[in-house]
Amino acid sequence: MKKSVLFTLAALAAGAFSANAQEVTYVEDCSQGYLQNKAKDNWFMTVQGGSNILFGNSNIHADLKNRFGGNAGLYFGKWVTPTFGFRFGGQYLMTKGATRYSTMMFRKMNEGALANGYYPTKMQAVSPEFDVLINLTNWWCGYRPGRVYNAVLHGGGGAMFMFRRAYDGNDLRWRSAHDTPIYIAAGLQNNFAVSKRVDLFLDVNYQIFKMAGVPNHYVQDLQLSAGLNVKFGKTEWNCPVTAVCPTWKYTDAEGDALVARLAQADAKIKDLQKQLDECLKRPVVEKVSCEGLATIYYPINQYSISNREKTILKSLAEVMKETPNQKYILTGWADNYTGNDEINTRLRNQRVNTVKDYLVKCGVSESQLDARIDAANLTDFGVKGAPLDRAVTIKLAD
Repeated sequence: MKKSVLFTLAALAAGAFSANAQEVTYVEDCSQGYLQNKAKDNWFMTVQGGSNILFGNSNIHADLKNRFGGNAGLYFGKWVTPTFGFRFGGQYLMTKGATRYSTMMFRKMNEGALANGYYPTKMQAVSPEFDVLINLTNWWCGYRPGRVYNAVLHGGGGAMFMFRRAYDGNDLRWRSAHDTPIYIAAGLQNNFAVSKRVDLFLDVNYQIFKMAGVPNHYVQDLQLSAGLNVKFGKTEWNCPVTAVCPTWKYTDAEGDALVARLAQADAKIKDLQKQLDECLKRPVVEKVSCEGLATIYYPINQYSISNREKTILKSLAEVMKETPNQKYILTGWADNYTGNDEINTRLRNQRVNTVKDYLVKCGVSESQLDARIDAANLTDFGVKGAPLDRAVTIKLAD
């Protein structure tokens, strides 16, 4: 016997535990950050190309149209989180500007000189580069898969292997400038998603470097490029999954109060049931007196019939028409606490005649209606009950 009881209690406990366990839900909680994807995921390749313009102590002396060059870049990178990433690769630059040193460019001192005494110059550079990436949109607005626009800030640097266009004997050709300046760069890449794995972008990049052999000669280069990013591996991010346990709605005290209220409600239901049973045991009344059929009430100093009262009179008219031999007494009343005798007498007559006319309009024979007035009060409740005295009563005639 004891074993069966213990087995039953254990089964009930297990069932209760199972029911509670089914209420536990598991959801992604992004407030805890984002899960790190595998090393092979979130890689991308960037291909871009565009134009650049030089700014420097000497370069600004060339005409603006002669300072535009070309640039191209190829990078590989990885997003470590939705906000932070890096890339490495290289860029190619073709720059145009001006210089004071003719011997670096020409055989003769004045050959090819500009009108201001400077000489046109061209340079090419191949530059390995490393950049840090910050997705400003995900940082400020939160990560959202499928977002169309992302603003990515990038900054880093590298080294330029430079080539100049200069004379070698009698031949004008490209030759090493024996100059490898270190440069720093920063820019903003505006990405527009074309698909899950391809973005088109417009990039604005600024970089600065120092020319070797020329004191305090810093060259600034502004680049505008267009290109595309091709993504590899998994491209989205997931949040840690956490369990959401059900919370109890009521405290012990609130639960006890609810139990007490339910007990009171149950007792009231039983009492109502008892009253109903007693009512059902009462004998049925064979005939109900309908001497007082209806009372029509009015606001102070008014005798017109409201829409609500008209509805009552229409129903009453249907009853009257079914018994054409039955007579009815219509009595007009007014309270004696307001107005004077002349005004109250007029109101009594107006009220009772208005009711009589409306019943006749509804098809009741005028011969069935006996309209009269009563100068007394309809009730004896004093001034507070005065609104109950402004009425027309309708009763069965003897």
